Amino acid sequence: MLQYLIFDLDETIYPRASGLMRAISQRISQYMIERLGMDPAVVHKLRREYWHQYGTTSRGLQILHGIDVVDYMAYVHDVPLAQYIGPDPLLDTALGKLPQRKVIFTNSSTDHARAVLDVVGVRHHFKAIYDAFFVEHESKPAMGAYRRLLDTLNVPGSACLLVEDTARNLRPAKDLGMVTVLVNPAADTDRNGADHILPKISDIAQLVREVERR
Repeated sequence: MLQYLIFDLDETIYPRASGLMRAISQRISQYMIERLGMDPAVVHKLRREYWHQYGTTSRGLQILHGIDVVDYMAYVHDVPLAQYIGPDPLLDTALGKLPQRKVIFTNSSTDHARAVLDVVGVRHHFKAIYDAFFVEHESKPAMGAYRRLLDTLNVPGSACLLVEDTARNLRPAKDLGMVTVLVNPAADTDRNGADHILPKISDIAQLVREVERR
């Protein structure tokens, strides 16, 4: 029986097509150029290397360049959210139908998560937010991040369902016994690790009910 529904934040709680993550991505590159003095020609290559090796750009910048992560998070999330996303009454209704406890598990910051949830109009559904600082920047998909979350929730993986937009972030969860859901994947997206595919996040109530009936 599911006790917790665990949701990623960016491009999970709101659609990829909103363009919000593209704006944040531009801020990440801008940070590397303006704050760290990096050559714009190498920023994209470095970001991909850090993403593959460390899980996030911020983790790579922290380890290799000693950045102030609080400053970094404030800088890259300094985006006018309401220009990209807005209230989602369908998601609000869907979450309200589900009795399980709901939490956010994100590689971003709690401040960013709260701001996004407020704009989407669903913050009141979530019991807690577990962010990059909670896992001490050992962010998804590092197995330690998932183990720390389960230890904090005090439940086994089998009591949880994880909703994500990134397949590689589902694989450790699946290894720990969680039910894994990939939301709104592109046609060419690697789906390895996903137990279920969810076209729209607002369909979550129906999917959870189906999982519970099995």
